[in-house]
Amino acid sequence: MQKRRRRVDFTNSWMFGRVMTDESICRDVIRAVLGIEAVRVEYLNAEQVLDPSPEGHGVRMDVYAREGGSGERVYDLEMQAQREPLLGKRFRYYQAVLDVRELPAGDDYDRLPESFVVFLCSQDPFGYDLPVYHLERRCDEVPELRLGDASHWLALNARAWEDAPGGDLLDLLRYAQTGKALGSLSRKIEAAVGRANEDREWVDKVWSVSTIVENAARRERINGRIACEEAREEGRQEGRQEGREEGSARFAALASRLIEAGRVDDLAQAASDPARRDELFRELGV
Repeated sequence: MQKRRRRVDFTNSWMFGRVMTDESICRDVIRAVLGIEAVRVEYLNAEQVLDPSPEGHGVRMDVYAREGGSGERVYDLEMQAQREPLLGKRFRYYQAVLDVRELPAGDDYDRLPESFVVFLCSQDPFGYDLPVYHLERRCDEVPELRLGDASHWLALNARAWEDAPGGDLLDLLRYAQTGKALGSLSRKIEAAVGRANEDREWVDKVWSVSTIVENAARRERINGRIACEEAREEGRQEGRQEGREEGSARFAALASRLIEAGRVDDLAQAASDPARRDELFRELGV
């Protein structure tokens, strides 16, 4: 019996980054999500997604698009396949990284380009069943007041794809949620995913990195169950299930940050040493 070949899907962060290195697909996704025509796309750290190793500096993919005649715009497109309880802080962090990179020391703030940070989430990040969340900073006292900072945050919820406006955006969200390539954009992406999966050396590297994260998360769940048993013996049973889920999500976020930074040794310590794990939680703000 022939062994089934392992496949990396679009919702894997490494695959998402690799597919987005196709400039044509990247432009199509920007158009589908933001309605913006990107004339030219420049990439930062594209080599990271092409060499997914634990020693690398992460899977994060910065997509730069500069449009002739209409000023400069900067895009950061991210895949969020797992529940992220600190998504707001991730938005804040990535925005800060974009701004620091785009504004050389000594330059005036008017040199900052318009920017977009977009997370494509496989789960509803905020629980309101919306296909798209536009997250803009506003004044509590004067809601109509706009800061004019030219930065925009969007969270896409693939689970609510059926409520998307239609066209390529619906096609993109449906594909991310169901894997069904039924429209022109999703078929284009699926073809790129298929080509990437033919690179078996790359696929094996992706799976090896994923295994490190999964094993660490599994150990954290075991530690969580032990802690819950101890708490039950002390009579503190209320809210244990919610706490267990929150703990797993928190550790998954920590593991993702450490893998992005290439800190595999720290990840191994976090999985086995509660004190070290707490230190890393505090250090990375998770």
